[in-house]
This record gives sequence, structure tokens and C-alpha cells, in this order.
Amino acid sequence: MLRTRITAVDNDVEVQIKRLNKNQKQVRMHDVLEIYDGEVRIFRTTHSGDVWQLRMWISQEKKYIRKSLKTRDKLIAIESAKAEYIQYKARLLNGEKLFSLTAEDLRNKYLEHVAELVAGGQISAGRLTNIKTYTKHYQDFVGKEAKIQNIPEDFFEGYRAFRQSKVKDITMTVVVNESITIKQMYKWAVKKKFISSTYAPDFGRIKVPKNETRRDSFTVANYDKLVNVAKKWWQRTPKGSANRDEEIYYRRSIRDFILLMANFGFRTGELLQLKFGNVKVHEDATEYSSESATVKVLAETSKVRKERTVRSRRGDIFNRRKTYSRFCGDDSFVFSMYGEDKMMTTTILYDYFNDLKKEVKKKFPDYDDSLSLYSLRHFWITLQLIHGKVDIHKVARFAGTSYTQIVNHYDGMKDAEVSNQLMAVKLRFDVENDGIYVMQDKAKDEDEGDKEDGKVKETA
Repeated sequence: MLRTRITAVDNDVEVQIKRLNKNQKQVRMHDVLEIYDGEVRIFRTTHSGDVWQLRMWISQEKKYIRKSLKTRDKLIAIESAKAEYIQYKARLLNGEKLFSLTAEDLRNKYLEHVAELVAGGQISAGRLTNIKTYTKHYQDFVGKEAKIQNIPEDFFEGYRAFRQSKVKDITMTVVVNESITIKQMYKWAVKKKFISSTYAPDFGRIKVPKNETRRDSFTVANYDKLVNVAKKWWQRTPKGSANRDEEIYYRRSIRDFILLMANFGFRTGELLQLKFGNVKVHEDATEYSSESATVKVLAETSKVRKERTVRSRRGDIFNRRKTYSRFCGDDSFVFSMYGEDKMMTTTILYDYFNDLKKEVKKKFPDYDDSLSLYSLRHFWITLQLIHGKVDIHKVARFAGTSYTQIVNHYDGMKDAEVSNQLMAVKLRFDVENDGIYVMQDKAKDEDEGDKEDGKVKETA
């Protein structure tokens, strides 16, 4: 039965494989031999130079394997074909795919997998967005039609140069993060037996400069300038502009987003995915402080996949959101779209933040417009480390990160604090008696900030 089926297929294939080459000469098979009851055929063609070829039908993938046996000797060709057959069968029994995916195929399959993880609450939607972006860069680098098996592993050593050619000021931290994601995609594909482990990419060594290991953070001065402009920006929306109400909504939203990031130390994705049902505002406002709020950050929205509950001032912002947002139910996002009960997109968020930064730069030319929204989280952490009285472990717990991360990225700020303390110490040297007299200035209490924005004087 198997032989009959193969023969029938082969008869049809003989018709199909007739093709014209560049010189319009017809290619014909001859000296056809069957091996293993017809599962493998070896043959020569008019254009193979009498070199034996192998052809094997892979029913699992509904494709033929065709390969040159690189010999004109019939007996050697037969033995080589048998060895190839055994090798292919072993790979098939192991569940491995014999035909290579394209880069586009691999990316699409992986994104489907990641989307399932998001739906199951295993990773955040923000992580999916990042993976889409990173793997798109990969696809552009290798070419979407590139066969995975045809990409040499050392080809990826050129990835850094490729990304630098596209984005001149790209950091090596970003390149490293992209390379890690690409490696994870390949590792998943190997686990699923879509590809062989021999195709794993090798990016070589990508060295991250020391100045990139610390997180960029706002200074108090830069934060002051940002919220100063943000406070009134929505009121300056042109009256004759199209969709003015929508424009006002998003301008007000970006102001509130900034204030919550700076006062709670949220990650951007955590705040975007926060719902009103996970926020409780306390009526504890004083002359010097706004209402506080307790916020539950769910595990599925957190980068570290761990739930935490935090409390901080500026609970009034959540109440303010309800005065101009259309969607304020427990299951509604704190930052929803203007006309839809859906989470605000990152595109809109960053577009309005970038527009705001341009306005700040116009008013304050010395403003550092390289700082991102995420820098507000680092700003909060930095302030706690330098000016706060909370143990570094507790800061890490509140921010939903590890002690090691705090030390690696922010401990330099503690160095600045120690330096300031040392500079505050006055030393008087007594040369005659080899003595040192020490007098330390009394520390002046710093302004804890106003009710409006929490970190500095009223500016927003």
C-alpha cells in the first residue's frame, strides 16, 4: 500500500518537477532508484552533471526533501541516501521540523504564544508591546523571508551595528534587552521543536557602558519645570481646534499621570493597567497634605509578577480623574480612552508626553527633554533614598523591585547624600597641638512640598 501510494505520488511529481532553467532547457530525471520500499528515491538529472540527488516525501509537513548526494558513484549514493534517511527519520521521531521557518513565520508564532500568556495573566500587556517591537527589529535585520536554517549564528554579531544605523543615540542597554528577547524567542521555538538548537543566535559580547547602568532620573528642578507647564497646559488648548474636548481630556490626563508616577513610584505599565476598583482614597487631607490612597498593584500587571499594596499621598488625583473621565466604574481603567471604556494606548500616552515636553522646553530652554515618563519612577526612588527616612529594603518593597536592583541602579544617589553630609562638616585643624575640632551645621528642614504636587512648591 505504501509503495503504491508513493508511486502514484511520484508519477504526479515527475510531471511537476519538469521545469525550465535560465536557458529554457528542460530538466529531466533519469536513473531513478527506489530505496526503503519507495520512501526514498535517488536519481540524476540532465543538469546535475551526473551527480546523484535524493528526494524524500515528508508526510508530516507535506513537502519533499531534495538534496544533492555530491557523488557520481552509484553505490556511494545509495549508502549516503540510506544514512540521510535514518537521520531524517530520527529527527521526525523526536518531533523536530525538517523544513525551516522563515523569520516572519517564527515571529508570528512567537507573538501568538506571548498573546496567550497575556490572556492567561502570566505577563503584562505592556510586555507584549515590547516584544512586538523588539522582534520587529529582528525581522527587519534578518529579512522576513529569511530561512532560519540559512542564518549563520555569527550573523547576529552585526545586530548592534544594524540598530545603531537605524537609531543613532540608541543605548546598549536597549540593544541588550532586544537581544535577550530574540534569544528567548529562539529558545521557545527549540522547545516547541520548530527549529533545531543549532540555529540559536550568537550576538557576541555587547558591552553596556557604566553610565548606562544607572537610571536617568528627574532632578527637583526639572520636575518643577515639567509640572509647572503641565498644570495649565490643558487650559491653553486652542478654542477653535477640532476635537477640542478630546484634546483637553488627554492633556489633563498626562498631567495626572505624571503626578501619580512621581508620588507612587509606579511603572508606566502598572499605572496604565490600574483600575478604579483597586484604588481606595482615604479622607485624611490636612493643611499640608492631600488625601492619601491605597493602591493594589495586581501580579498580572506587574513586571515582576508579584502583587503589592502601596499607600501614598495624592489620592485626590484619583478623585479628580472621576470629575472629567466618562468611565469611572470599578472595572474601568483609571486612564481610559476618551470615548471608549478601554485602557489608554501607549501611543497616545507617549505622544502627549512628548508634546508636553516640547512646551516645557519652549518655556524653560535648560529643561532636560531626554527624560522619559519612566524617569519619574526613578525620581520617586531617588528622593526616598536621598531625602527619605525609609530603609532601602522597604523602598524596594514599595516600588515592587529587588534590593539588588535598587543598589545597582540607584545607590550612587546615596553617595551624593553622604557627600553632602561630609561637606556639611566643618573641620578646624590645630597645627600646634595636632588636634582637629569638628563642628557640624544643623540640618535645615526641607520643604516637604505642597498639597498640590507633593515633591516641590506648587507648580502644577
